[in-house]
Amino acid sequence: MSRGLMHAFRVVVLLIGLSTLACQNSSTIDHVDSMTTVILVRHAEKELEGDDPELTSAGAERALALAHVLGEVNVDAVYATQFARTRNTALPLANLLGVDVTVVMAGQSFAAEMADVVRSQHDGETVVIVSHSNTTPAIIGELGVAPIPTIDDDEYDDMYVVTITSTGLVRLLPLRYGRETA
Repeated sequence: MSRGLMHAFRVVVLLIGLSTLACQNSSTIDHVDSMTTVILVRHAEKELEGDDPELTSAGAERALALAHVLGEVNVDAVYATQFARTRNTALPLANLLGVDVTVVMAGQSFAAEMADVVRSQHDGETVVIVSHSNTTPAIIGELGVAPIPTIDDDEYDDMYVVTITSTGLVRLLPLRYGRETA
């Protein structure tokens, strides 16, 4: 394990903990019964050709970095779209945690459906969602974050941590993981 990856892991765990603590200690919150944490990433680097392209070697490396960074986080569920690039980005993490990757069909209402799944099935849990450069920001918006971030076509290292308290307070923590892409 490289020192850089270990440092990145420690930073993510620390930031998730600080985000949780900040939400729980906020003077605007009287009582927090639960906190839902949603970690969103775009799929890792993909091949440029084909209807359902696989990950490149850099993408496979990034998928392993995701597993390394989140491997010690108490993740309750991992979601990905039906495409090979999202499933293969999520798979090393899911294998490490001993959970299945739940495949959700991407479509016109995908972002709203994922936000509904988080709210209805994962209250107080930690969920990882691997999707795409257009749907990751859309899910973040559906979870109640404004302004909604954007992900450029050549960006693969964005990681977004959205925390939602039982009182409805929503916070976004933008992070990066793996090697820098742009």
